[in-house]
Amino acid sequence: MKLIFAGILLLGLLGAAQAEDAPQAITPGETRPVLTVIPERMGYAVERPEILNRQRLFGLAHGLSLLAAACLDLPAYSRQIEDAYADWHAKQAETIETLVHDLARYYFGSRAAEAEWQDLVRALNLPDNIQPALGEITLHAACASLPAAIVRPRYELDRMLKEGLDPAVEEAPITPVISPPSGIDGPQSGSSATQGEGPQSGIPATQDDAAPSAAETAPAKPAE
Repeated sequence: MKLIFAGILLLGLLGAAQAEDAPQAITPGETRPVLTVIPERMGYAVERPEILNRQRLFGLAHGLSLLAAACLDLPAYSRQIEDAYADWHAKQAETIETLVHDLARYYFGSRAAEAEWQDLVRALNLPDNIQPALGEITLHAACASLPAAIVRPRYELDRMLKEGLDPAVEEAPITPVISPPSGIDGPQSGSSATQGEGPQSGIPATQDDAAPSAAETAPAKPAE
């Protein structure tokens, strides 16, 4: 089971999933070229709801995978996290593939087929470590509550994509989530912007219901 789970995380975190057809293999010693985001599409598409929805959901999936990976180092929770994340991923794999496909086309245009998970992480300026998103919540507390949290409606990516729902306001917050506030000043279609503009993370973390939520104090279909 752990090998299966490790494969799932490798697919997400190391970018084995491709947007379209697999790119040409890179020979040993050859450096993979860095994909360049279409300049006017850096950051968050605040004027394109269907793209913004995909960006938010991708951030949520990315954060969830980071938290699950971190929990594997805690023996008290690793087995539960393996099972819970594997079940969630099995249900959401097709939707995650759609998110990767659509965002790769949006950010990289004709080079979308070369895009990997980490290319999208960079395009969205997402962190690659769960700790900053946890704030005062310990990793132990986050891992302990993850199996119960992951089955809640806010992690139903397929439904939220279909209905165009914002995961940050999908239900009363029980987890700290850093996600794009609805009024953020981000890049606009047809205008230039820097990658630093807009929200910095879509990472979720879980906690006990009795603990205070960072989300409570934070501002809250096919692509072309």
